Amino acid sequence: MWKQNLESDVYHAHRDYLSSSDIRKLLRSPAHYRAPSALASPAQEFGTLAHVAVLEPALWADYYKPSPKIDRRTKEGKLAYENQQLRAVADNITFISEDTHAHVERLASAVHTHLGSSGILAGGVAEVSGFVEDFGGVKARIRPDYLKDDVIVDLKTCIDARPEAFLRSVMTYQYHVQMAWYCDIAEAIDGKKRRFLWVAVEKEPPFGVAVYEPTIAMWSQGWALYQKAIQIFKDCDAIDDFPCYTTDVQKLDLPKWAREAP
Repeated sequence: MWKQNLESDVYHAHRDYLSSSDIRKLLRSPAHYRAPSALASPAQEFGTLAHVAVLEPALWADYYKPSPKIDRRTKEGKLAYENQQLRAVADNITFISEDTHAHVERLASAVHTHLGSSGILAGGVAEVSGFVEDFGGVKARIRPDYLKDDVIVDLKTCIDARPEAFLRSVMTYQYHVQMAWYCDIAEAIDGKKRRFLWVAVEKEPPFGVAVYEPTIAMWSQGWALYQKAIQIFKDCDAIDDFPCYTTDVQKLDLPKWAREAP
């Protein structure tokens, strides 16, 4: 089923449903799946701001405000800070520095004015949550960045949006596993086959934007890997044992690119 307007914290609290993040952790090791989630890094926090500004501009305008520099060493500064904190709680406002706020707005503008991405980020719904009670023997959940009847759009902030660089990000962070997981679970929910598109936007000026669609080969590998992760989870869950890496001594050899003599 699809659930709109579900708070992010509520979605992530459904730990009995496997998510794409869970799947990718399982592929690293079952222990990584069971480990407590790490605190969000500055890069992840910036990515969250960018997602809101790009995908939910009305929410961004209402609840994310620039904060002027406040000298809390002065009486006036202390009072201004206290008033800001009271407003943050009363109106659910997130205050961020003026520089960061302006930076994120420029990034969002780059996406919204890009000819390849502006059209696909219309006519759909952002941050909708989906749940399946039985997906290959497990409970599963997804929260696509942007969902339409014919396409799922995933926004990725990155250092370099050129094809070679973004491909490295796809393989390093297993975005193709997430892609296959999202498409198949979305189809399991409503029966609709969808294309999948990545919108890659660079985090620094000039905020270069590129749109990518995975090939069938990439989709097939993503599918095979999430199937492997499901089986790992079921095997570990059956005996309530979620181990980490092997205890065997392993050989470590030079990679192929380093084997040529200097």
